[in-house]
Amino acid sequence: MRAASLAVYVDAITGTPPNPSGAHRLARAAASRLDEARERIAAVLGTTPSAIVITSGGSEADNLALLGSPRPSSVVISAIEHPGVAAAAAQLAAHHDVALVVLGVDHEGRLDVAEAVERIDDGSLVSVMAANGETGVVQPVIELSEALRDRGVSVRFHSDAVAAASTHDLRAVTDAVDLVSIAGQKIGAPIGTGVLVAPPDLALHGILVGGPQQRSRRAGTENIPGALALAVALEEVARELADGSVTQLVARRDHLAATIVATIPGAMVTGAGADRLAGHLHLTFDGVRSEELLLLLDQAGVCAAAGSACSSGAPTASPTLLAMGIDEARARGALRLTLATSTTDDEVDAAAQAVIRSVEALRSSG
Repeated sequence: MRAASLAVYVDAITGTPPNPSGAHRLARAAASRLDEARERIAAVLGTTPSAIVITSGGSEADNLALLGSPRPSSVVISAIEHPGVAAAAAQLAAHHDVALVVLGVDHEGRLDVAEAVERIDDGSLVSVMAANGETGVVQPVIELSEALRDRGVSVRFHSDAVAAASTHDLRAVTDAVDLVSIAGQKIGAPIGTGVLVAPPDLALHGILVGGPQQRSRRAGTENIPGALALAVALEEVARELADGSVTQLVARRDHLAATIVATIPGAMVTGAGADRLAGHLHLTFDGVRSEELLLLLDQAGVCAAAGSACSSGAPTASPTLLAMGIDEARARGALRLTLATSTTDDEVDAAAQAVIRSVEALRSSG
């Protein structure tokens, strides 16, 4: 998706010593590259380099945010959180005597701010994603943060911004909440790279222990090449937001949706009335099973998914769709198509025709 990040990754592998923790000249050179990566990441996100914790990806960042934070009185999550958040919250509840509160979403997949504020108490650890990676629906993280402040409710607020980072300016999110998770592979950086934005004064306890790296917040030698590539990928997202590429992406997504919905009876866009990520299109079809549809699309050269990347191929209906009140039979006929800024009009048209042919084939054979 973003070739420049790969170029920086290769350059960093060949030009940077692997361990920045020593006192000798080569180690100091490596530490300088790591500082550079933090500075560039922080500049895009609107925070300080000391707030950047380098991780192996979004799941580790989510786990560190919840399990590494000072123990809260309760942990509050939405019903559509990534498993990295949901499982960590469940662990807090099961093993650390922390109350678990799960906030529902409406039929568009959006959290209700007024209801959420009523259920969140002082001292809570709140985790609400910036946008859902399955449906693409943007969550009212900033509005919720403001509403809690207006009511005088003091919480620690985490937001999983893994999905949102590809097409959103995250500076407003990092300004509104305490902790933010990002994964590199979602924005064109290598797999196995990620960041947790955490206030320098937060007593964050590492869930990986051993060495004193990153002020003992995350043990282990830092992935300097990955951090540099992630920095470049974030900078490219910022450029694409500035040059209108993301706006063009919305137009292609909407064209793809309109073509499919106009041609396939009963096709529905999930969260159609909500603000959604520019490159996400999630649909449901009656009379179709996701696993069969994905097989036909794969044979047609279209890479697609039924739900989030972490749950694709799962035989059960998506918990996110069920939380939205979507019928289980329809939820089993889900399809997620993700567009990149490099996606062309011809590719959009080809994907639309492949979906149409595949759904028609499955319905005629059923």
